[in-house]
Amino acid sequence: MLSIRLHASLLALSCLASASNAQTPPRPTAPLLNVDPVVQLGERPDVRLAGLNPRGTVRMHYFMQLGIWGPDGSGGWQERQTVMHGWGEYRADGRGRIDMATARPLAGTSRQVGPETLLWSAFRPGSAILTTVSAAAANLPQLPRGTVLVRAEQNGTIVAESRFAINVSIPGTTVVEINTPQLAGVFAAPPGGSRLPTIIHLHGSEGGSIAAARSAAEQYAAQGFATLAIAYFAWPWERGALTIPTAHRNIDVAQLDRARAWLATRPEADESRIALVGNSKGAEFALVGAVTYPWVRAAVACVPSDIVWEGYGAVDWDNPNRTIPAAGTYSSWSISGQPLPYLPTFADRRDGWPDNTARYNEARTMWPEAARWARIPVEQTDARLFLIGGGRDRTWDSGTMTANIVATMQRAGRRQQVETFVSPTADHYLCGNGTWPVRAYSVDRDGPDAPDIDAQGAAEVTTHAAKIAFLRRVLR
Repeated sequence: MLSIRLHASLLALSCLASASNAQTPPRPTAPLLNVDPVVQLGERPDVRLAGLNPRGTVRMHYFMQLGIWGPDGSGGWQERQTVMHGWGEYRADGRGRIDMATARPLAGTSRQVGPETLLWSAFRPGSAILTTVSAAAANLPQLPRGTVLVRAEQNGTIVAESRFAINVSIPGTTVVEINTPQLAGVFAAPPGGSRLPTIIHLHGSEGGSIAAARSAAEQYAAQGFATLAIAYFAWPWERGALTIPTAHRNIDVAQLDRARAWLATRPEADESRIALVGNSKGAEFALVGAVTYPWVRAAVACVPSDIVWEGYGAVDWDNPNRTIPAAGTYSSWSISGQPLPYLPTFADRRDGWPDNTARYNEARTMWPEAARWARIPVEQTDARLFLIGGGRDRTWDSGTMTANIVATMQRAGRRQQVETFVSPTADHYLCGNGTWPVRAYSVDRDGPDAPDIDAQGAAEVTTHAAKIAFLRRVLR
C-alpha cells in the first residue's frame, strides 16, 4: 500500500514538473547568424540573427578588404590594401530576431535600412566613429577579395560570426578579351544566351584596364545583357599590356562603331538592341555617341556632362619628356580625325579652386561662347536617355548638367525620351550598385555643398535597380 502511494506521489510530482516546464520559456541559446554564403553582385544579401533576448540590442559589423588607390609620393599612384568597417546597432523583435532587410539602425555608420547599408557606409581604419567598437575588429582574418566578414557583438564580445562572398559573375559566363589599337576591352555574356539585349560600357576618367573592363562586363552579363566594356585610355600604372593611349586626348568616337561591328560577329549579342552605358567621363562619351550614331537605342549617363570638355590628363605618359602642352590644345573626343569643339578647363595647370566643380564652373563663366559651341546636341538623338546626377557633386556639377540636358530635350519637344534620377545631396559616386564603400574615396565634411554620404549610398542602391529596369524595358 505504501508502495502504491509513493508511486502516485512521484507521478504527481512528475506531472507538476512537466506542466511547469511547459509554461516556462526556454532560455535563449547562443545567437545564430544566418547569412547566404554567396551573393550575386547587385542582389541584396540575406543577413539574419536569431536567438537574442527579446527587444535586446546587438551590434552588427561588416568588414571588407579593398585595394584603394592613392598617391605614391613620386607623381604616380599606388594601390593599398585597406579593411573597411561598417557597423550598426539594432534592436531584436519580440522573438529575439533581427532581419537586416527591415531593421533600422539605432546608431552606427548609417541610419538607413537594408542589408547592404553597412557595406557602402563603411569607414577606413582609424576613423573616429570606429573608436568605440574597435574590439569588434580584433583578430581579423585575411579576407579574400570580394568577401565580407559579418560579426555580431554584444558588450565587446563577438557572439556570432559568418561571411559571404559577393560574386561578380555567374558560372558559365562567356568572357572574351580584346586588345588592339582600334578596340580594347572585355566582352561577357550569360551562359546559353543568344541575340541578347546588348550594352557597350564606357569607363570614366579613372581610366581603363582589363580587370576593370572584365568586372563591368561580367556584372551586366549577370543581369542578362551581352556586354562589351571598352577601355579607351588607361593610366600607365594600370594599362598593363593594353595598346591604348595613356592620355585622354581626342579619343576616337568611331570606337563605338567598331564595337558595334565586333558585336555583330557574336551570336550572344543583338546589334540592333544596343545601349551605351557610361559613368562620369564615360557618360559624356555615351551622350556624344548617342548623338553621333542612330543605331544607339538608349544611353545611360551616370553623373554626366552636357558639354564636351578639354581632354583629361594633359601629360602624355608615353612621352619620356612628359611635357605639358599649351592650354586648350586637345579636345576629349574626335570624329574622323577632327576634334570636337570643347571647353578648356586648365584643371591640370592651375590651383586656387576648392575643388574640380569650381574649376569647371569657372570655365563656363570665363568662356561662355566656347561653352555654347561645346554643348552636346542631345536633341538630335532618338535614343532613350536615363540620367543620374548628384546635387552636391564636387567633381563636376552633374546635377546642374543633368538639368541642362533635360531642359534641352524639353525645348526640342523630346522630354518623353528622358528619365532622370538626381539625388539632391549626393556627390559624384553614384554609378555603382550599393556594395562599394563610398568613403573609400569620399570624406564626410560640413558645409552647404558637402555631400550626405548616408543619403548617397542609399541613392546608389536605388539608381542601380532603376538603371537595370530601364535597360531591360527599352531593349526588350
